[in-house]
Amino acid sequence: MKTRIVFLASLFFFALTVSAQNGYTEHKDSLQSVVLGQNRKLSIFLPEGYDTATVRFPVIYVLDGEGRDQHVVPTARFLFLSGKMPRAIIVGILNIDRNHDFLPDSTKGASTGGGADKFTSFFEKELIPYMDKNFRTESYNVLVGHSFGGLFAMHALLMKPDLFDAYIAIDPSIWYKDLIVLKSAAKEFPAVKSWDRSLFITGREGEGMNEMGITPLDSLLKASAPKELNWKITAYADEDHGSVPFKSVYDGFRFLFDAGGSLRVFPDGGIVPEGESFDIYLWNINPDMRYTTDGSEPTADSPQCQSKMRLTGGCTLKIKSITKKYKYYPTATYVFRQEQFLQGLKSDKNLKPGLKYSYYEGVWDSLPDFSKLKPLKKGITGNIDLALAARKDSFALHFEGYLHITEKAMYNLWIMSDDGSEVYLNDQLILNNDGLHSGEQPRVTVLPLTPGYYPVTINYFEKNGNESISAGIIKDMEKPSPVPFAKEMLFHKK
Repeated sequence: MKTRIVFLASLFFFALTVSAQNGYTEHKDSLQSVVLGQNRKLSIFLPEGYDTATVRFPVIYVLDGEGRDQHVVPTARFLFLSGKMPRAIIVGILNIDRNHDFLPDSTKGASTGGGADKFTSFFEKELIPYMDKNFRTESYNVLVGHSFGGLFAMHALLMKPDLFDAYIAIDPSIWYKDLIVLKSAAKEFPAVKSWDRSLFITGREGEGMNEMGITPLDSLLKASAPKELNWKITAYADEDHGSVPFKSVYDGFRFLFDAGGSLRVFPDGGIVPEGESFDIYLWNINPDMRYTTDGSEPTADSPQCQSKMRLTGGCTLKIKSITKKYKYYPTATYVFRQEQFLQGLKSDKNLKPGLKYSYYEGVWDSLPDFSKLKPLKKGITGNIDLALAARKDSFALHFEGYLHITEKAMYNLWIMSDDGSEVYLNDQLILNNDGLHSGEQPRVTVLPLTPGYYPVTINYFEKNGNESISAGIIKDMEKPSPVPFAKEMLFHKK
């Protein structure tokens, strides 16, 4: 099993390194607040793929946006690419008077404090509605605050617990004004029936926990935390008040979201005869993932996903993370049609080695209709080779011929490309990897094949940037060998 997992990881490693370079898009924005009587500046970070996606995104609101978002954003991106959290919109709120906004009352050392209730109303009545109206947001909001910002996160939880779905309070100043927020919590907790919320609190191991007032907060939560409040306190060794946010954000996102961000399944579809068994491999799973094979929605009672699973016959596989934390992971669906073994031509009469190819130039965002294009050159090639192209960008290739299969078996066919590609077998589209993308999303399908010569078409286009294509066949996933089609398998009609 270890060998197979290494194979999966290596197969997708290129994807992670390429995607990590794309990054978030920052939008400088501002909101004229009636509640605060101020124009509040915002840094709104939209995740890669936002412009082309149809899904909605959770929103992470970050206090002290002047600098705190500089490590929150790359952390969120890294965790998404690692499959540990979904893509998210990140909103950094820049300060005018942080003492006024974050503190529930004033003291001699913070005379402008006392605006925390107004700042909470700003989120409730203006900022969150503004984001929901102008961006594709999901009804899942996270508040991240450090020091006085962490104190404000606790205050917001107590005053408006339904305002945010999750709170990350980093080394919060619970000590402030003789533990004013802790005293509020001691009064509020016993009166609350249930809080279906997540709270992640961090501090510094040792005396740091005491001086910030986190130790008595830990005791209070252990004694009287509201039912269903999903909370955790973590203390870090060898950190100071300024360095603790980095680890806190990473661990906080893991605590809130670690339910399966970028599941990979292969094969992710295909054809399976009745009674035939086949293996599927799942990459980046976690213990919360459940599955069904009858097309029904997975529940907490459904079987737990494994990194390798054997299925039999045609089925509709559905996979979903069932967690008490982040509840918005979509259901992934994979369809395996139940049909008989496919048949190819039995004779090689009039067939010669190699595939026919046609070469085109042009600019496309998706595969063109090759029947409407005039090729710049044609020929025969022994393999799928981009050296046939006369330039690096803005071209397309069309390959056609026959794929020779010598044994009856269940086969896994795969393709990877930068940019788009597709494979037809027996005039059926079996692999669709179209669109603008790096070579990060291999497509794999399972097919029942008998000995014979199968009509095959492979289409490819490259717009700009890197270019690559590879396609092949894997008979035995137990001993994976993702090599391209051997030239001995490729033929064309004379």
